[in-house]
Amino acid sequence: MSALEGDRRPAAIRAAADLAAFVRETVAANASRDVLHLRMAGLSPTMRRPHHQRMLRDALWPALSGARTRVFDLPNGDVVAVAPPPALALETTRLALARTLEAAAQDAVRSLRLPEAAAQVLAAAAESLGLDPAPEEPDPGPARPPVTSAQVAAAERALARADLDPVTARQTVCRMDPEGAPAEPLWEDRRIAWPALSALVLEGADTAAAAALRRRLARLAEARMLAEIGRPAAQVAWKPVGLPLTPATLASPAFDRFDAGLPAGRRREITIGFRPADVLADPAGFIAARDLARPRGYRLALDDAPAGLLAVLPVAQLGVDMVRLSWSPELPMTMPPGLASFLADGQGPEAVVLVGVDRAAAIAWGWEVGIRRFQGPLVEKRRRGL
Repeated sequence: MSALEGDRRPAAIRAAADLAAFVRETVAANASRDVLHLRMAGLSPTMRRPHHQRMLRDALWPALSGARTRVFDLPNGDVVAVAPPPALALETTRLALARTLEAAAQDAVRSLRLPEAAAQVLAAAAESLGLDPAPEEPDPGPARPPVTSAQVAAAERALARADLDPVTARQTVCRMDPEGAPAEPLWEDRRIAWPALSALVLEGADTAAAAALRRRLARLAEARMLAEIGRPAAQVAWKPVGLPLTPATLASPAFDRFDAGLPAGRRREITIGFRPADVLADPAGFIAARDLARPRGYRLALDDAPAGLLAVLPVAQLGVDMVRLSWSPELPMTMPPGLASFLADGQGPEAVVLVGVDRAAAIAWGWEVGIRRFQGPLVEKRRRGL
């Protein structure tokens, strides 16, 4: 990262936070706004060179200079401009960009309207922070055949009876104190490994262009996982568990059946994680899911959150019990103010699980800022005495 990029990033993270807040306020007020979104991901590598960036900036000038226009420069280089309709400056700018861009990059410019496109604009803010609302895909490697309707139907039938144990990733969240006491297991984090699930039920077919299909299969897999965890035999060998779930899963009959079958007192031993991209894309769905689960005694977490996200989603306003904070080697050097203020709160460190811990430096930094709960490959080794 260059010094210029390093200087720009805090302001860009704030811009993503401001954009998310602006969209939520617009939706709440049911106000109409025109949106112009320049997507860097839609440009070819050639068009991302510095002199092309300057050309695009010049083309954006009519929108940037409008007195009634708000402009958000996002961390990934995207630019979002918003103005009340009729936003003639945005349309002028769109036409100028269309003339500037090569034909293959026309999808790099989007014209949207709030509040109808709120989910798309919130998703853009999430994407700019490195958040992916879809399950992770493996390296595509050689070309694979597209998914057919027959394969989709077969995959749904297979999920209804599949043993998900082989495609479930498990890691233990442990308390680790600097005094040297052994790692204390707290609960087991379980999540579907999407590449393995895809290989199991789709026989390796290409799902890269089928985000809706991936989300549907992921929800079906979550429902199947709930059914397995809720079985009487699983209750006999019970251990506290953490599960990442979509808000749609909590609104489903599958969750109602799971919840109704739990023994008394069991809910407080289950941590439900909400992915940041799901929260940003569907705030109303998240609030409904949170308000369903919290009064019943489930513990709630913001799942696998990068540090910069706390500027966009203030934890105190989310109504969750903890944050699963993603470790990165840059975290000790670039800790944003939102995370620092959260950890400075009396309950902050106890409400954080540092996840993705793969080196001793992560644990050392966690101890330094007061964190005592950790998860990751290194934690698994420590827990097993390796």
